[in-house]
Formats: sequence, structure tokens, C-alpha cells
Amino acid sequence: MVGIFIGYLVFYFRYEHKDTVNELRSNLKEANKELQHLNGEMDEYEQQNMILKEKVTELLEKNDDLSQVTSELSKYYYHMKKASEKTKELIRFLQSPDSSIEEKMQKYVWLEEQDHEHESPNKQFF
Repeated sequence: MVGIFIGYLVFYFRYEHKDTVNELRSNLKEANKELQHLNGEMDEYEQQNMILKEKVTELLEKNDDLSQVTSELSKYYYHMKKASEKTKELIRFLQSPDSSIEEKMQKYVWLEEQDHEHESPNKQFF
């Protein structure tokens, strides 16, 4: 009798809280499914993170290379700018006649004219 009474009490208390137990079980199943889903997403995000880290490293290396190229190009640009300034200065000097240069060149022009006079006019190449 005592065993039947104890069994009935267990059955009664369990039946009384049957809805609560079923709700807790369903909540546990949903939580486990959510946990599995979140673990799957975490694995995917970790793989994406590794790929992104590799790409960032590659881009940083390329950025260093581009920085070096840019610095070299800026050096060349500086030298070209200086050469352009010097060329403009030279053009400015060449555009205005200088009488002292003309006097200095006169003796060379005179020597050249004498050399042409000493050449024989009968020379023919063909």
C-alpha cells in the first residue's frame, strides 16, 4: 500500500508539473539548436577572420611597396621640376642676344672662314 501511495504521489506531482517540465524541455531543445547554430556561425566567422587577416597582411605589404614607389616618383618629380626650371632659365638667356658672347665668338667665326678659303675649290667627292 505504501508503495502504491508513493507511486501515486510521484505520478501526481509529476502530472501536476507536466506543463512546466514540457516547457522546460522544449526550451532546452531550442537552446541546444540555437547553440549549435551559433557554433556553426562562429566557425564560419573564424574562417572569414583568418582570410581577412591574410588579405590585410597582403595589402599592407603592397601598401609598403607602393609607398616606396611613390617616394621614388616624388624624387624623380623633384629632379624633373629642377631641370625644367634650369631649362626655362637657359631659354631666357638664349633668347636675349649678348654682345660679349658675339665678340668672343667672332674670332672663331673668322678662323672658320679662313679654313674654308684654304680648301681647294676643285675637290669633288664623286
